[in-house]
Amino acid sequence: MPDRDYITVSELNYYINRIFEAEELLHNVPVTGEVSGCSVIKGNCYFTLKDESSQIKIVYFNVGERFIPSNGEKVLVRGCVDYYQPSGQISLKAYEVKRFGVGMLYAKLQELKENLNKEGLFEESHKNPIPDFPANIGIITSVKGAALQDIFSTLGRYNSKQNISVIDVRVQGENCVKDVFEALINADHADFDVILLARGGGSFEDLYPFNNEKLVRTIYNMNTPVITAIGHETDYTLCDFVSDYRAITPTAAAEKIAFDISIERKKIFNILKKIKNSVNSIYSFEKERLISDMEDLSDEANYLLNEKYSVIRNLINFAKIKIENSYKIKQEKLLNINKLLDSLSPTKLIEKGYFRIAHKNIIINNFSDVPIGSNIVIIGNNEKITAKITRKETI
Repeated sequence: MPDRDYITVSELNYYINRIFEAEELLHNVPVTGEVSGCSVIKGNCYFTLKDESSQIKIVYFNVGERFIPSNGEKVLVRGCVDYYQPSGQISLKAYEVKRFGVGMLYAKLQELKENLNKEGLFEESHKNPIPDFPANIGIITSVKGAALQDIFSTLGRYNSKQNISVIDVRVQGENCVKDVFEALINADHADFDVILLARGGGSFEDLYPFNNEKLVRTIYNMNTPVITAIGHETDYTLCDFVSDYRAITPTAAAEKIAFDISIERKKIFNILKKIKNSVNSIYSFEKERLISDMEDLSDEANYLLNEKYSVIRNLINFAKIKIENSYKIKQEKLLNINKLLDSLSPTKLIEKGYFRIAHKNIIINNFSDVPIGSNIVIIGNNEKITAKITRKETI
């Protein structure tokens, strides 16, 4: 086999790795820097340690209850420099991570956060409720970012009836604050139901513009509900604290404002069905109750009618008895009068031997007015005779 005048990548990486392993200084290196992009995955902590001009990846295995640094915080990392031979990447496997002082940006951020919190800008009582069914949605983000695609794909799974307006802004760098500020002001006057401020993940420095005090106060004074979805789940900015709702990702923000029209229609149909069943139930109940009340009323009316009829019948019987008694009394009186009249009848007297005497066709019972020599008529039962008074004697 001829001699080679070259080596392979694997051979080069192997050689470099042997150098790293042989250098004892690299086995326990204390290095300081500022933390960026910190995350914990399955119990292991990953972040970038950086200064003004350089950076290195840090891997902190099995952190458990040990100290986990925050983005922007300055730390001291003690560990072993690791050269990963297959990919040729250098990292630092940390044995220990502890605070070494606070980074300038992080210190300024903490001070601003405390001041704004004391002013009450983060109070829950000031936050606007997020509407359940927003029809007009304003999205403030970069049209080139992945966040917008995540939002569109999530909303598209539910319905296409929502009106979505996208306001393109730069979401990092020196012009980010200016763009976002103008977009927030314009969106608040655009009659949106909700405004979504979003961007994908990034380092602490990439997300730092969203800690700007001007943006925080602008969101606080807005009338339209604002949802923020900035970075990943572990990333927090001051805009997140002041917004009306903080979503852990742009996808989660879209889930918050999305709604399935078909499901809502079914809900409305079910509500209408329940209302119909409730109305029918109430109608049936009231109908049965009305029928029952009418039957009770009829029974009561019949009872009262029978009671009154009994009273009237008793009154009629009583009146009848009174009338009959009165009639009998009157009849007896009449009979007695008739008897009396009958007993006083001249005819009866004549039949008993009495006669009537008339003078000049006038019945008389006293002869004092009749002079002697006058003619009188004596009337009997069947006949009468004429006589002449010849003499008067006092009895």
